[in-house]
Parts: sequence; C-alpha cells; structure tokens
Amino acid sequence: MNTEIEDVLAAHQAHRAIRPHGPYRVKVGDAEFNYQDVVVIDPVPTGQQILDAAELRPTLQYSLYQVLTNGLLEELRPDETTDLRANGVERFLAFRSDRSFRFQLDGRVFDWGLTFISGRTLKKLAGVDAQANDVWLEVRNDADRLIEDKEFFDLSAPEVEKFYTAQRKITIIVNGRKKSVEQTELPFKDVVLLAFPDAVFDEKTVYTVTYAEGPRENPEGTLVEGRSVKLKNGMVFNVARSDKS
Repeated sequence: MNTEIEDVLAAHQAHRAIRPHGPYRVKVGDAEFNYQDVVVIDPVPTGQQILDAAELRPTLQYSLYQVLTNGLLEELRPDETTDLRANGVERFLAFRSDRSFRFQLDGRVFDWGLTFISGRTLKKLAGVDAQANDVWLEVRNDADRLIEDKEFFDLSAPEVEKFYTAQRKITIIVNGRKKSVEQTELPFKDVVLLAFPDAVFDEKTVYTVTYAEGPRENPEGTLVEGRSVKLKNGMVFNVARSDKS
C-alpha cells in the first residue's frame, strides 16, 4: 500500500530519520532531468536493483548516478550499493551509455559518459579544493562563465568545451575600498580587520558592521560579533569604530 512506502525525499525535506525498513520511494531521472517515482524494497540496494525498479532495460545500456546534495554526481555501478537511509540519498540519474562527450579541463581531455556534468564534479575531476576554487567555462569573444557547484552543464553542443579552475577571488567594498578575499563567507572579526588592520577587540572598543548588496540569502543587514555572513562580488560593507563611553 502507498501508505506503507517511505518517501525518502519527503523524509529528508522534513528533517526526520528515514525508516529502517522498506519499501522506499526514490526519484530516478533521465538526461532531461525528468524524474519518476521508483519504489525500492531493499534499504541498501545495488545500482542494478534501482535500474530494475525503474524498468530501465536492458540495464547494461544504462549508467546510473547518484545526485549528492552538494551537486556532485557519483556513479553507482550495477554491483555497488547505496544506503537509502542515509541523509540526502533520494535522487538518481540514469543515462544510456552508448555515447560519450569530450571536454577539456585544465588542459587535460576527458571523455564523459553523460549529457550533463556539474560544477562540483568538474572540480573533483580536476583534483582541486572545491571550497577554495571555482570552475569556469571559456567563452569565445565574451566573458568566461562561472559554473556553479550545483549547476548541470549540457555537454551535447558540437564543439569541445574548455573548462578551467582558478582560485576563488571575491571582490567586496569595505569602507569604500576594494578588498579581495578567497572565502565565500566571512566572520565579523575578519570584516573588521579588513577595515581596520590595527583593530583591537577589547572591552573599550565597539565595532559596528553593516552590509548591503549581498547574496539573496542576506542582501543587507547588520553583522554582529560571533556571526558570519555569506559574500558575493560587489558586496558593500561599512565598518565604524568607537570607544565605549
């Protein structure tokens, strides 16, 4: 009965523990990201079991990938297992493996068996620190394009795409001056030090930090001591220093 099926995605979204026994409902998508509901009995199924449950036959013609919450695509071989009770294991992509797509990454040529590839997967293939680096697409006669971690880039165009990785640099404005940082998030004290390199954090001095033109999750506001703020290029900070009276 449907009421006995544990919906893995719904459990994840509700931040609750997934039932220790099946059946389980997961999502299996195709090259166009059209997902179907698939019911799997085993809590630790193989790739073969998931393909069978999705009625993708002959299964030898398909490659199955697990879509991780960080945007990474991780291949699940026919004899390899995954635990559906683990956090974030609810989506899979299945592709016919009768062709491959070639691209260049940091000067090396790769052949990829899927139509799409994520920014996070490109970073993994390049062997770089995903938190400290960005991946870019070379664009002829135009500005190069940033590929986000969770973005799935379509490789099916006729030309061979050229990607490269580069150490992350974010430019922010602090008290009217441009500052370059490598982090995507800054704590209160680091922002203050960008404004006042000689800052002393004691009981006599008060620092007030406000910001504007930030990312969607924090477009503007006040940053208080002990907290951090997510950054974006062009974000503006105003830092004031005063003595306690």
